[in-house]
Amino acid sequence: MALARAARSSFFRSRGSIPCYSCGKDMLSDVGQTQRLLPSLESITSGGNLSHFSSTRKVDIASFGSRGIRISSQYQSPYAERVVEESDSEHDSPNYPGLEATKPGEKPRVVVLGTGWAACRFLKGLDTKIYDVVCISPRNHMVFTPLLASTCVGTLEFRSVAEPVGRIQSALATEPNSYFYLATCTGIDTNKHEVYCETVGKVGLPHEPYWFRVAYDKLVIAAGAEPLTFGIKGVKENAFFLREVNHAQEIRKKLLLNLMLSENPGVSEEEKKRLLHCVVVGGGPTGVEFSGELSDFIVRDVRERYSHVKDYIQVTLIEANEILSSFDIGLRQYATNHLTKYGVHQVRGVVKEVHAKKIVLSDGTDIPYGLLVWSTGVGPSEFVKSLNLPKSPGGRIGVDEWMRIPSSEDVFALGDCAGFLEQTGKQVLPALAQVAERQGKYLVELFNRIGKENGGKAWSGKDIRMGEPFVYRHLGSMASVGRYKALVDLRQSKDAKGISHAGFMSWLIWRSAYLTRVVSWRNRFYVAVNWATTLVFGRDNSRIG
Repeated sequence: MALARAARSSFFRSRGSIPCYSCGKDMLSDVGQTQRLLPSLESITSGGNLSHFSSTRKVDIASFGSRGIRISSQYQSPYAERVVEESDSEHDSPNYPGLEATKPGEKPRVVVLGTGWAACRFLKGLDTKIYDVVCISPRNHMVFTPLLASTCVGTLEFRSVAEPVGRIQSALATEPNSYFYLATCTGIDTNKHEVYCETVGKVGLPHEPYWFRVAYDKLVIAAGAEPLTFGIKGVKENAFFLREVNHAQEIRKKLLLNLMLSENPGVSEEEKKRLLHCVVVGGGPTGVEFSGELSDFIVRDVRERYSHVKDYIQVTLIEANEILSSFDIGLRQYATNHLTKYGVHQVRGVVKEVHAKKIVLSDGTDIPYGLLVWSTGVGPSEFVKSLNLPKSPGGRIGVDEWMRIPSSEDVFALGDCAGFLEQTGKQVLPALAQVAERQGKYLVELFNRIGKENGGKAWSGKDIRMGEPFVYRHLGSMASVGRYKALVDLRQSKDAKGISHAGFMSWLIWRSAYLTRVVSWRNRFYVAVNWATTLVFGRDNSRIG
């Protein structure tokens, strides 16, 4: 058993491209070493005494097959049936089942990692007469993030902000060589033009975790970003983030649970105040919009339906500097005054530590809470950090003016996970939906042109002219602050001059703009109906789950 473990662990130290996310040039020599290791293990398991392997079982690798995944020739060899330990949980096999490289005469394959704004805009415009497409993501839908805060309090239903990726690019569901895989990418080998993935969840597959690989001709990394916690102790364990539909669902359940529990007999005044104290950390657009939706929910719905505890509920917004710092100073002051008027208590401070029932500020102040929502921006994910690729300032994947990763042929990155390299002379763009969407639109037009010029295959685009580089022009910013009021700032940058407006008319502009930006007509209909229903009947306060 010890020898078997040694052989496997030595192999995986050599195959750094998969578990270690690296793409070293010395891989070929390491594989030779691996091939020398495996026969020694064979001899042990075939000719030696197997009494020591009482906890082992045989696994038929052919059982790894799934929709669109072919078993490579190595799996069809006499050694395809191998011995593994049941306790080993990952990377037991020296090779993964997967999609092989495309052959001459087949359409080039584009692999897209992610289903965010950038990825879905790219998928929507990709010409599937030229390319086959494979999308890999741990979620099968795009989230319309500007309206996500509205789902937390029941203004909108969750399905109104989720668009299935199969509706965005129908080829993923209908074309024979295009697929969507519900999985996370764990590594990239740019030399072999392969990505390595692990399926999401455990559902009784023959081998779990279930690993597979996909060969690509062109790779688009649009894996998004993760919420920034600044290393503050207790944030991940106790706070809710607001970036996914399931985050909004958890916030809604927690909010309604606290409202109902606070009405139970025997709950002290102090405990009621804590349970019904909603704290939002971060004064950006997401934090302000959530605070506005929450105050609107309290004023209109809580006071009517939870009259026994209506005087205990409170919202606090904590920001280290000014709220909505990228907006015009007049709009910032309007937002501050409006939120204060409708019961949002604003605190300027820095969170030092988060506990299960209170947060501690840097000045020593304790703030008890029943619901804590953390919205302090985003940063590179652990997956992005682990990739052996050049990085831009801030730790994102470094790209040039055409969204290419200069050190890796046929690999592109866009959205929140990508940033311009210093040598381009361009600033890293903010992690905004309109930035990601614009990058996706630019890159898909570039891909379609390259494909028409026969540059879609791997290693075939070197001599093709790239055209104009990507240029981002800011269209402005909008934010709702609750009670039919919103801010519209149409300046090109923070220091530029331009139109800015706040109030009811801005709220109408905000709603109209986002209604037209919702991806499908189906979801536009859902959003419009939800808004009308809430206006007439109020929000639904059912707690399900």
